Amino acid sequence: MNSRPNILFLLSDQHSPHFFGHTGHPYVATPHLDRLAREGVIFDHAYCQSPLCCPSRASLVTGRYCRDLGIYDNQHILESNGVTFPRTLGAAGYRTCMIGKTHFNGEQFQGYQERPYGDLFGQAHQPDPRRLPSRGDAGLGGVIEAAGPSGIPLPLTQTEICVAESTKWLQTHVAARGGQPFCLSVHFDKPHFPICPPPEYFKHYEGRVHLPDLPPGFLAKEVPFVRAAMKCFDICDPERKDRAAHERTLAAYCGCIEWVDDAIGRVLATLDYLGLAENTLVIYGSDHGEMAGERGTWQKSVFYEASARVPLLMRLPGVTGNGGRRVAAPVGLIDMFPTFCELAGTTTPTECGGTSLLPLLRGGTIARDAIFSESVVIHSPNDAGCMIRTGKWKYNTYLDGAEELYDLAADPGEWTNLAAVPAHAAVRADLRRRVLAFWEPEKQLARYQARPRMSRQKHFYEFSNQFMLGDGAVVDARP
Repeated sequence: MNSRPNILFLLSDQHSPHFFGHTGHPYVATPHLDRLAREGVIFDHAYCQSPLCCPSRASLVTGRYCRDLGIYDNQHILESNGVTFPRTLGAAGYRTCMIGKTHFNGEQFQGYQERPYGDLFGQAHQPDPRRLPSRGDAGLGGVIEAAGPSGIPLPLTQTEICVAESTKWLQTHVAARGGQPFCLSVHFDKPHFPICPPPEYFKHYEGRVHLPDLPPGFLAKEVPFVRAAMKCFDICDPERKDRAAHERTLAAYCGCIEWVDDAIGRVLATLDYLGLAENTLVIYGSDHGEMAGERGTWQKSVFYEASARVPLLMRLPGVTGNGGRRVAAPVGLIDMFPTFCELAGTTTPTECGGTSLLPLLRGGTIARDAIFSESVVIHSPNDAGCMIRTGKWKYNTYLDGAEELYDLAADPGEWTNLAAVPAHAAVRADLRRRVLAFWEPEKQLARYQARPRMSRQKHFYEFSNQFMLGDGAVVDARP
């Protein structure tokens, strides 16, 4: 066995931190992630550095904030040959492999030595062609319209291919290169839309899930950035007029989460079977959250907890103790890079803006007391904002001057904006000072415009993949 721990990095896409068995969700089943939580450390206040796919993943792999990368939407390109954690770990002697979705625009390896299965020929997700034709620049169909049980044969789905490829990779690694430490990233595309779980998972939740009523007139009180984000995705139903369709979508979302949990359970079982678990840091996270019907809307981009906060679980036997310990310190996906470097015994590059979480895993503390996140509404660079989380407080400010201040201990639903309340003026002033010093909003538009962009978000056919039905008809569903 190698002396340095292996790294198994499990990442889902768009998993709201509210949807776990171990956090008390009333019906979603996540037994394997619950086990990981019981055996490891739960980071209760982990945030993505941008609640949107490409900027979040670019920040994650580089360990840098969006303000430093200039990547804010799903068309900005992450340059090749930059400093990334797989490249750094490879130079330190680790074998590195990526299986599944990366959503890197441009060069697709970013330092990973192997990538046996990628982003579905340029598409990061699998629309079910028998449910709804692909449409729009992303070719994914509508969130509500496309939700429901999938008709894609299970072995051809991205989730199942990720399991098959990762278990095969682990087996061959032990057989051929077992003495070398590895970093294996397994990145699933669910529960991101199209929200289409296999029928057996959808049936677990159909007719069981319910969305609560919302306060009358709340949408008019939202800051302009939030309303712009909701308008961009065009699926806001604040009065629950289409409750049945949204609850069906929520049932499908829960089914996707259970499906991913089951897939992760099989990968972890392989780790156990091969005798790797005792010397492997296992991480589970998500690139951002999902509103999942909260406030009558879906998708992300906003700074509400369901969107900007992410699940983060870590387990390393002998380091994380007896497990089940909760960490309240604010952390971010940006911290993965320095954590991996310290674990590997290599120097963290100076470009990294995060902090190693190993002291927290060991039961200690870190010096930093806050984490930041940035966001730009898709195709609307003037709708931009920055968030800070520290202690019980969350403060957001935007290019148009709007502000939000929430006491998350007293108001976890973020319904009461305290930014204009005199009693909290000192807190608001301190957090505003910190955000402005970090974000430098006067430079925001220039940063956004300087980064090269793809001419189209995705290159896709009308349908994304191809398979043959029993009657011989060919439907596009090729992985």
